[in-house]
Amino acid sequence: MKASKLIRVIGGVLFLTMLAAPAARAQENADIPVPKSVTIDKSLSKAEAAQLLKTGKLLYAFWNTGKEVYLSQAVSPEFFDNTLPVGRPQGYQGILFASKNFRTAVPDLQCSVEDLIITKGKIVCRQIYTGHNTGPVNGHLASGNAIKFFAIDILHVKNGKVYEDWHLEDNLTFLQQAGVVKL
Repeated sequence: MKASKLIRVIGGVLFLTMLAAPAARAQENADIPVPKSVTIDKSLSKAEAAQLLKTGKLLYAFWNTGKEVYLSQAVSPEFFDNTLPVGRPQGYQGILFASKNFRTAVPDLQCSVEDLIITKGKIVCRQIYTGHNTGPVNGHLASGNAIKFFAIDILHVKNGKVYEDWHLEDNLTFLQQAGVVKL
């Protein structure tokens, strides 16, 4: 191949890469829920606050989309779940397991970050999850109902990654809306 043709090919590839980069960034930004309320401990340096905010946004982008790329950027491989539900594997794989099960039951699951509180090595977050139960839940057929339930997380962060958490989900409301539990 002549040098001039090679230069044109490389130039074309670079041009296409430049065109794709803004689209990829725009998609990533669309995946990350914008917190409705953020409280940051004033004793944190700007760098500490920015890192914790980034970690929180990446984790909730995972919950908003189910895309593991966000989880791997936000959560340590040594992650430990202090409030592990029965049947869920411990650690990083347990988070993937939970997301897969929720997304089977609610394929259009969306995560809205209502409150994000950032302090030294810690993130506290209140989220609202919405969608429609169009897939099975624990062996029960889909209800087709709209779903809306809350969750609260307390995350401990070190070196920019969540290494342990405590969480509470309003599973009773979810199971009622999915038609699994009747009261």
